[in-house]
Amino acid sequence: MKKAIYKQIVKTIENEEWDFDQVLEILTGKFPEEKSETLRAIQVQEYQRRVKRTHKSQTSEYKRKEIYNNFKSEVNNRDYEEGYIVRLAKKKQFSPAQFAKIILEEYHKELEGEESVSKDKISKLIKNTALIQDQKLATEIWLATVKDNNYGPSSECIKCAIGNDYENQAKRSLERLGIAYQDEHDLRAKGYDKTPDIKLDIPFAYNGYVINWIESKALFGDEDHHADYLKDQLWSYWNRYGPGMVIYWFGFIDDIDSNRDKGIIVCDDFPTNIEICDPSKESPSEDED
Repeated sequence: MKKAIYKQIVKTIENEEWDFDQVLEILTGKFPEEKSETLRAIQVQEYQRRVKRTHKSQTSEYKRKEIYNNFKSEVNNRDYEEGYIVRLAKKKQFSPAQFAKIILEEYHKELEGEESVSKDKISKLIKNTALIQDQKLATEIWLATVKDNNYGPSSECIKCAIGNDYENQAKRSLERLGIAYQDEHDLRAKGYDKTPDIKLDIPFAYNGYVINWIESKALFGDEDHHADYLKDQLWSYWNRYGPGMVIYWFGFIDDIDSNRDKGIIVCDDFPTNIEICDPSKESPSEDED
């Protein structure tokens, strides 16, 4: 994707109301040439950025008390309607699941008369809201986690499943071509600490570049994410295993594919035009020349 198009998409997200489904529909209509999963991935990343930028101010000790007190007033109001936390998150442009966690923590502090509450307990209650005794609170927490496209147990499970699915897609492509590989579990069992998703037993060539490993990313490759991955993962793989490839399955900004000559290639799908090395084929002897 051209960087100019990416910037237009981000600007559209920033200028619209904090409503994931509504904004995604607007993006799909405004950028029909882009895949819907690409637009969704960019939107997810922009929402995460906004939550991170405002997290400190939204979750200060003063704000936590204010959020909880307003919640109690709302649910005890005669005109109360379900979905208060979701509406609050939309108004504040923040995460419903994170507001839900704050309210649940403050509720148990008040209930138990303690200064703090066990993180494990809160995590258990968020994952299974049927364990929450207060019915209104349980419903609000459940709705907040279900409606949150970025945070909370439901979202995390979906992201994990999608990530595994695309990694398996790359593995199946290798298996169809008869290319042997080891995954990160195989490598860790052998004592490696820095492990790509896939390490090829025998490299293949792609557009004249040698590929020794593949890293699968079920997201959109923007400049910030790619810079972090280069620093934290990709250059480490290059240092240990040689040149390789990262696949951003939901697309990427063209400009980030700038390290090919240094040994890291960026793609948005498993490559089809590859050359496979076959050791079983003997090279011709000098006598045959």
